[in-house]
Amino acid sequence: MSLAAAAAAIPRLRFPLKPNPTPRLIVRETKTKTTTITCSDANSPLFRAAKHTVVTFVKNGMVIGLGSGQASTVAIEYLGRQLRAGALKDILGIPTSVVSATEAAKAGIPLVEYEDSSQIDFAFDDVDMIEERTLISVIGRRRLEGEDSIIKEKLVLSMADQLVFMVTENQYKCGLEGSIPVLVESLNWMETAEEIDDLFLGDAEVWRRPSIGHADPLGGDFPLVTSEGHNILDIIFTSPIASLAEVAESLEKIDGVVEHGVVSKFPCKAVVASESGLSIVDDIPTNAVGGV
Repeated sequence: MSLAAAAAAIPRLRFPLKPNPTPRLIVRETKTKTTTITCSDANSPLFRAAKHTVVTFVKNGMVIGLGSGQASTVAIEYLGRQLRAGALKDILGIPTSVVSATEAAKAGIPLVEYEDSSQIDFAFDDVDMIEERTLISVIGRRRLEGEDSIIKEKLVLSMADQLVFMVTENQYKCGLEGSIPVLVESLNWMETAEEIDDLFLGDAEVWRRPSIGHADPLGGDFPLVTSEGHNILDIIFTSPIASLAEVAESLEKIDGVVEHGVVSKFPCKAVVASESGLSIVDDIPTNAVGGV
């Protein structure tokens, strides 16, 4: 689309044309970017969740999907320790991001690339938020690096025989808030944005994600283009999300939507970390299955 055509189309958009992000979203994203947890933080709830995930679910000879995020980084580091100590053997890792590949290489975990025929025995990952009872979750709020791909991350998670999400208690609740990323075809992104805006009119704002600089609805001067050639629209909800499943179903019916950050995987488990301990939750109707 030419700049002239884009400018002509701006008045038709109902999503706001000046930056007006919600304070809650800014605070949460800033905290995520500046907080680092390592294996030395043995008292951290996320460290305990990561260690529990590796000790409980990882077995010799497994091919493991290596997630992205604070807890996943710690799990990768701890998994490497177990390999070096001889407690685990014959492990192969499939990274879901540039960061997880880098951390795995540093930890000494042998890596293989994902292929359509790949057998993935187990995967773990961080999520931005996770819906209580259903364990439907959201990924993709973080800034993508290099060849990072929401599509690849979801694919690895979907192909795993077993899947565990590691989250804090603040991320595990009903009535979730915040944003959901949506990958769209770049050529007609504005028409897709308008249709999404119509879908969630009054409940959300739709902004195209920038690659650098400040965000605005049009993506700033340098809108992000993913490694697959797509734009990312962030749907910033201004009221609690009643059902992630309904949001995902609605998005998948819109022309131009390639993928989104909502992850539905059955069966799966969540290791929910708090200062008082860990709760292990699965997505069967009985929900909570125990605590640690």
